[in-house]
Amino acid sequence: MIDLEEFGIQEGISEIIFTSMSIEGIPNAAPIGLHMKNGRLFAMIYKSKTLENIIEKPTAAANIVDDPVLFVQSALSDIEPQKFEFVEGTPVLKRVLGWIIFDCRIKKGENISVVELLAVRSKILQRKIKPINRGFNAVIEATVHATRYVVLKEQKYLDYIDQYNTIVQKCGGPGEKEAMKLLYDLIRL
Repeated sequence: MIDLEEFGIQEGISEIIFTSMSIEGIPNAAPIGLHMKNGRLFAMIYKSKTLENIIEKPTAAANIVDDPVLFVQSALSDIEPQKFEFVEGTPVLKRVLGWIIFDCRIKKGENISVVELLAVRSKILQRKIKPINRGFNAVIEATVHATRYVVLKEQKYLDYIDQYNTIVQKCGGPGEKEAMKLLYDLIRL
């Protein structure tokens, strides 16, 4: 049995990069919040390429990352194929702290589907002690709002992004600042 706490996944929502593959063999990466409640793990996935992929092939991987740029890229653009490797046919990202491969059980909804995740294989690649960095957390929050802005085009999401950017500029390091620059570039295309 895989101990999800070893990967930092515990009660509440844990942000990861979810990787899946289309029936044509094209890997996809997208940030997803994993919901842990009463020992069960699930994701709520909107109509998307990710959902299409796991309906076609009900397996996917949670990639635990500490790279803010990779997180923004996975949310707002396509990850280059050379950044993936394959474990028993499932795509995982190369530069991660660890990954967990899941069998997916999908309860399809009209706009959002609930996907129960059953861990079948995992690997910890790096163990790091990292204090909480407000700049990194602000990049994650800004990215969530950026995905909403891309879909809904509402000004309030740009306002939220600007507020989080203030925190990134104050508290973040070079990686977080690069991630915010990329985020702004990608949403203002």
